[in-house]
Amino acid sequence: MKFSKQDLLATLLDLAPAAGAVANYCDHVEHNESADIEDVREAARVLRDTALSLCNLANVDPVDLYAERLAVIEARNVHYSEGSHDGAAAARGVGEWRALQLVQDAHDQAYHYDVVGLTKSEQLRHYALHLAKLVGACAEAAAGRLAHEDFLARRVADMLLFGMKLATVTSEKLPAEPIVAVRPIRAVA
Repeated sequence: MKFSKQDLLATLLDLAPAAGAVANYCDHVEHNESADIEDVREAARVLRDTALSLCNLANVDPVDLYAERLAVIEARNVHYSEGSHDGAAAARGVGEWRALQLVQDAHDQAYHYDVVGLTKSEQLRHYALHLAKLVGACAEAAAGRLAHEDFLARRVADMLLFGMKLATVTSEKLPAEPIVAVRPIRAVA
């Protein structure tokens, strides 16, 4: 099933505030102003929940989608070779958030140590850029300028991916609970 324009607009209305919350947190911290790390954790939950809702609409298994995305990312990485860490294989069959968070962490250690080695504030700033890209892609999809298959394979999978990365960078240990949808996409009038 393809996403309707209404589905994509509703997704955009969920993603934009989440991306803004991460950017706002980064900005406040850089200006020595108070900021609540829970805002970033809530943004991470929104990303994960939104991805699950879209996967349900598309009748796609979120872990399979995520595993395929890891396979693509790893294959194009300069450090990839036969026998390298296989995040896709590690992800397949995982059914709980904590296990998937650990899969993401192992992938990041193997392929993104340049980002993992940054300070937490620099990692968050880097992730804020990725969230801006997700919001832009969602707007492009809603406007009909991004193919459904591309949006699903790359951007919906990235919502899961960054939903876990944001949890990890804020030291949130995801629960050993099943990966299931927790809320539907809200309707846009």
